Amino acid sequence: GNAVSPDEVIKDYGADMLRLWVASADYTQDMRISKDIMKQLSQAYLKIRNTARYILGNLYDFHPDTDSVSDDQLQELDRWALARMDQVASECRKAYDNFEFHLVYYAIRNFCTIDLSNFYLDIIKDRLYVEKPDSVSRRAAQTAIYRILRDMTLVFAPILAFTCEE
Repeated sequence: GNAVSPDEVIKDYGADMLRLWVASADYTQDMRISKDIMKQLSQAYLKIRNTARYILGNLYDFHPDTDSVSDDQLQELDRWALARMDQVASECRKAYDNFEFHLVYYAIRNFCTIDLSNFYLDIIKDRLYVEKPDSVSRRAAQTAIYRILRDMTLVFAPILAFTCEE
C-alpha cells in the first residue's frame, strides 16, 4: 500500500520523468517518490529541456560542417564553456561506470542551471542576437553551443532517451 505504480508516473509525467526519478535517486539508500519529489524533478527536467531548446533556437542558421570556427577562433569564454562541458562529461562517464546515476543527474542539472543558464548563455546572448549573422564572434558562440548541446545530449541520452532523441 505504500508503493507508486510506474504506470501512474508514466501516465502523469512521461517515461523520461520516470527514468529521471530513478537516475536521480541514490539507490544505496531508501528511494522515495511523491508528488512533491516529482514536481521538483519536473522543474529540473524543464530547466534541462529549456536550456537545450534555447541552444537549438540559436542554431537555426548554423550548419556545423560549414559554419564552425576553429578552436583558435573561439573566445576565451567559449573555450571555458567547452572545457567545463568536457569536465562534466568526464564526471558523468565515471559515474556511469560506477553505476552512480544520481551523480550524472546532478552534474547535468547543475551544468545547465549554473554554468550555462546563469552564466555562459547569459553573457553570449549579445553575440548571438546583435552580431552580424556570419561574424566570427557569433559563429564562435554557435560553434561552442552546438558542441555543448551535442555532448550534453550524448551524456544524458541513457537517462532521457526520448528527450535527447527529440
